[in-house]
Amino acid sequence: MKACVLSVQVGRAKTYGDTRSKDFLEKEWVSASFKEVSQVPLFASFSGLAGDEVADKMHHGGIDKAIFANSYENYAHWASFLEVESLPYGALAENLTIQGLHESNVSLGDIHQIGTAILQVSQPRKPCWKISRRWNHKAFTNEIFTSGFTGWYYKVLQEGIIGSNNDVRVILQKKTPQISILEANNAFREPEKYRQILETILNIPSLASSYQESVVKRLNNESNLGYMKTE
Repeated sequence: MKACVLSVQVGRAKTYGDTRSKDFLEKEWVSASFKEVSQVPLFASFSGLAGDEVADKMHHGGIDKAIFANSYENYAHWASFLEVESLPYGALAENLTIQGLHESNVSLGDIHQIGTAILQVSQPRKPCWKISRRWNHKAFTNEIFTSGFTGWYYKVLQEGIIGSNNDVRVILQKKTPQISILEANNAFREPEKYRQILETILNIPSLASSYQESVVKRLNNESNLGYMKTE
């Protein structure tokens, strides 16, 4: 199947919830995860898509995580998990909803051309507690982490214009070492079982330095997964 962008989304950081509430799903929080579909092509700069924001700049955004992509192949699975009939584009807070690519066939370091922009897969997305807030489902973040269907981040190698219905052309697919997003996620979830994969990931020079540091911590049993905490 030819891979293509079904939809492009951007969002602004906004405040939600109630400062008076003590409940996780209701208390005040700031997020840009409620993305809106863009009806026009957007400029992809080295720092991300025009009009897009991140609320937590310590853990999201930046050159190595400029654009977040998600596989449309997982939408039926997530709709079932959330017990809804269907999900709108951008449901996982992604900028690009892509059909024809999946965590199992996208590898760390792959280079894709979308529109006139050239992007490199820099790391898997690490799901945080905010996606659980987004869908009022405390188990959602952990389910994304457990499934490995996290989506992936792109680093922009060449700025350009990206729009819906753009084909995704694979310019370079990593051969050695070749670690898919799904393999990387499985290894991060079970470091003792997949230690060799995590060690191999460290030999991929194009990856985000912050991601490599998190892999080192995972190997050393020093990881803090508090960003997923929903209680």
